[in-house]
Amino acid sequence: MSLLHDSIQEKKFDVRMLDKNLVRNVVSDKDVKSHLEQLPDDAENADYINIEEIEQSK
Repeated sequence: MSLLHDSIQEKKFDVRMLDKNLVRNVVSDKDVKSHLEQLPDDAENADYINIEEIEQSK
């Protein structure tokens, strides 16, 4: 496959392109759901912040 085609395929589920791809029928709701289910759960790597603490420290 061409480099352009590969690049487009990589960005098919990109948040910035997803709405357009859904409207243009590049992907379906079912495709999006399947893609999201395959993503790893990185919750243990998340950094949680408390906005109230940030406001108080100003």
